[in-house]
Amino acid sequence: MSWPSNAKKRDAESDPIYHNRLINTAAKKETAKSDSIDYKRFSNSSSNKRTAKSDSLDYKRFSNSSSNKRTAKSDSIDYKRFSNTAAKKTAAESDPRKHKRLINIAPKERIAKRTAKSDPIYNNRLVNMLVNRILKHGKKSLAYRILYRAMRKIQQKTRKNPLVVLRQAIRGVTPKVTVKARRKSGSTYQVPIKIRSTKAKVLAIRWLLGASRKRPGRNMYLKLSYELLNAAKKQGSAIRKKEETHRTAEANRAFAHYR
Repeated sequence: MSWPSNAKKRDAESDPIYHNRLINTAAKKETAKSDSIDYKRFSNSSSNKRTAKSDSLDYKRFSNSSSNKRTAKSDSIDYKRFSNTAAKKTAAESDPRKHKRLINIAPKERIAKRTAKSDPIYNNRLVNMLVNRILKHGKKSLAYRILYRAMRKIQQKTRKNPLVVLRQAIRGVTPKVTVKARRKSGSTYQVPIKIRSTKAKVLAIRWLLGASRKRPGRNMYLKLSYELLNAAKKQGSAIRKKEETHRTAEANRAFAHYR
């Protein structure tokens, strides 16, 4: 009965690679037994491997995780991503202020809309919007001076509250629709688009200021006051610009589906 074991020994001795492998494993076992902590580690790892192989789902999970690690190293982009995130985490932990900032940031936090502030004299947002559009090279005091002088001139001419005239002028110039250029299959179409009230108001102010700047003369406050008076009476260049926009939108009504 001892013949097969002798045959095995002879095979091991005849095959030097197999013989070396056996010697190495025996040496490892001896060192593991001499060091109790290392022996425990060795025995636990071997038992874990056995349980992983016996439980098919766990073994699959284990094999998938190892394959993922391999792909992360082989795929340079994924590996860089992984290393960058690790570096960021360590940087955040080392810098406590940055770490707190990262924690306090709320996901998908909506930024509140900014509303126009009111001016100091008339306490009106519309006046402040007009001042901000008159403003050039950061000279806000000059922009305020131009508008207040224009308002004083309107009051002298009409004997009315200048704010009422200003509102009438802006309401008269405010468009309901506008046109936007859209390129489709090599051709450019003027597509009519409905605009919001705030955007329409901004457009009206821009047209009023553009028309007043084109007027002959040197004093801006005089040109602005005359343009506002004309717009309140449904006259002037700004009113013509609004009517022209409406006509263009009506003519290109067929291209409304290109928006």
